[in-house]
Amino acid sequence: MELYTKMKEELTRMLPHKECCITAELSALIKTDGVISISGRRLSLNITDYNAGVARKIVNMLKQVGDPQTQVSVSKRHNLRKGNLYTIRIPGDFEARTLMHRTGILDDHSDLIRVVPEEFMQRKCCKRAYLRGVFLGAGYLGKPEHGYHVEITVPERQYGESIIELLESLGMKAHIIDRKDRWVVYMKASEDVVELMKLLGATNAALDFENTRIVRSIRNDVNRLVNADSANAAKSVEASIKQIQDIQYIKERVMLSKLALPLREIINLRMENPEASLVELGQMTDPPISKSGVNHRMRRIAKLAEELRAEEEERGITK
Repeated sequence: MELYTKMKEELTRMLPHKECCITAELSALIKTDGVISISGRRLSLNITDYNAGVARKIVNMLKQVGDPQTQVSVSKRHNLRKGNLYTIRIPGDFEARTLMHRTGILDDHSDLIRVVPEEFMQRKCCKRAYLRGVFLGAGYLGKPEHGYHVEITVPERQYGESIIELLESLGMKAHIIDRKDRWVVYMKASEDVVELMKLLGATNAALDFENTRIVRSIRNDVNRLVNADSANAAKSVEASIKQIQDIQYIKERVMLSKLALPLREIINLRMENPEASLVELGQMTDPPISKSGVNHRMRRIAKLAEELRAEEEERGITK
C-alpha cells in the first residue's frame, strides 16, 4: 500500500475526543472540501471528497457538532480517474449557517473568514486537529523514494499563509508557491515531514516513512562507496600504467644493475605484477615495506625517467 494512502487511512480512523478538536478538524475539512451554494437568500453547504473514509469521518463529526440534517450521495468521477465522489449536503439554510458560524467558516456578519480561525490557533490540540483536517481535505504526501515533501493545495494565498503561520507555531517550516490557479503550501525538510506525520497522529505511517528514508540513505551511502572505489581503482590503473611506461623507458637507456637494489626490486615486482596495488607490492618486498615506502621508490623511478627524457630533449633526440 502506498504510504500516502496508508497515512490517510490511519488519520480517517482517528476521531478527536474533545469537542473543540472535533470542531477544528471539521472546520478545516469544510474549508478545503466545502462549497457554499446560494439560491436567492438561502444557503446550502456541499462537502465533497473522493475518499470514502474521509466522507465517513465528516458524517461522524457532523453528528458531534450540531447534528444537522444531511443528505449523502455517491457519484462516479467525471475525469479519467476511477473511483467515486462522495457528497455530504446540508440543504437547510439555518443549519448550514449555524454550522459554518460554529466552525469559523463565516463571521458574525456571515462573511467568509479567509484564514485559519483564531479560536483554533490557541491550543495545541486544536492546532493538531485543524492541520489533520487540512491534510485530509487538501494534502498530499510525496513518495519517500522520489523525495520527501508534503503539499497542501488551497485556493487563496491568504489562507495558505495562515496555514504556514499555524505550522510555524508548532516549530515546522513551510513555503508557498503559485501553481496555475491554486496556491500550494509545501514542506521539503524530511525532519519536518516526519514531525508533521507524528503530530497529526499517523505514527505507523511515520515509522514506515523513517524506515524508507533509512534504507534510501544506506543505499546512497553504498553507491557513493562503490563509486569512490571505482574511481580509486581507475586511478590505481592509471598510476600503474605510468609506472610501467617509466620503467620501460629507463630499461631502454640504463642498465638496471646500476640502480640501487631497492629500486631494482620494486621495478621487477611492478613488471611482474602490473595490477597489484602499492600496498600489495609492499607486502611482496623483502622485507615487506609500507605503502608510503613503495610510493617513495616509485617517485624516485618517475624522477629518473623524467631526467632521462629531459636529457634527450636537450640533445634533440626524440623517441
